[in-house]
Amino acid sequence: MSARSVKRLNARGLAALFAGPPLLLAVSALYIYSRTYAKSSRLGIEMTPAAFESIIGRALPALAGMCVAAALTAIVSLVFQTVTQSRLLTPSMLGFDSVFVTTQTLLVFLFGSRSEMFANPYLNYLTAAGAMIAVSTLMYGAVLRRGRDNIVFLLMFGLVLSGILRSGSGYIQVIMDAEDFNRVRAATSVTVNNMNTDIILPVLPIMLFISAALLLRHRTYNVMSLGPEQAKSLGVPYEREANVSLLLIAAGMSVATALIGSLTFLGLLSVNAARELLKTHRHLPLFIGSAVIASLLLVSGQGAAELLQGALPVTAIIDLAGCSYMFYLILRENRL
Repeated sequence: MSARSVKRLNARGLAALFAGPPLLLAVSALYIYSRTYAKSSRLGIEMTPAAFESIIGRALPALAGMCVAAALTAIVSLVFQTVTQSRLLTPSMLGFDSVFVTTQTLLVFLFGSRSEMFANPYLNYLTAAGAMIAVSTLMYGAVLRRGRDNIVFLLMFGLVLSGILRSGSGYIQVIMDAEDFNRVRAATSVTVNNMNTDIILPVLPIMLFISAALLLRHRTYNVMSLGPEQAKSLGVPYEREANVSLLLIAAGMSVATALIGSLTFLGLLSVNAARELLKTHRHLPLFIGSAVIASLLLVSGQGAAELLQGALPVTAIIDLAGCSYMFYLILRENRL
């Protein structure tokens, strides 16, 4: 972050930025403790050095995957809000979550829960991510042919598509046998226990590349946040930049969702919390703040879920907070 960007932040914003990394380290330690000593104490098992080393070998890659996936979700959510000119929208409205659930459901329904297509983590990940990228690309091509004026129609198309896919996958799950249904539910639930550590390492560079590609465009997004006409007058090709951004958003949401599952309100909650804390419209500090907040929410939520023995899933915690905050934003926008 440049010195000029730092000077434009207020004292509360600076304190929030500098407090973020230590807090993330603290909740990471909480998560590791919940996976090791807390779990062994609850089960009455002695935590030996060999057992600790084995658990850490799985927990650390999962922790890295959670942090990067959460950060990427927050970054693409901020870009999506800039492109759509609305703080109330999230990329999940385009149907990524529904495509992910439908893909997992169809893999089990067509090939079986013990098939290579579903059970092999590499094939499953490539199929899910590829399906989300393909659907979003086809949707962009069909809707955005005439420029940015179709953004609203794109959102409506995504909501309708989500409803259709959700209904179809729900019907298929009803006619499944109990074992296949349970496997689909487990595969579509957000939990690091579903992540395969062999997949995390190959996927991390992809997520980091997409994050870097969006971060490097922060000055362009500063101008785009002024609106289409102002951005064009300042020399930014708005329609082209918006379309490129939507493609990066599709790729980012696809790889993150296929890795860790559906987190509808994580991006909305983290981005708007960063806006409130930092009180700035500059995208570089907002990118950093929202990424740190999203990682904090996901890691601390997963740590709490582990301590509560799965009684309260991390999705329930994030969705409850996200829905409440969205209602607050809607009511506040109506008062302005």
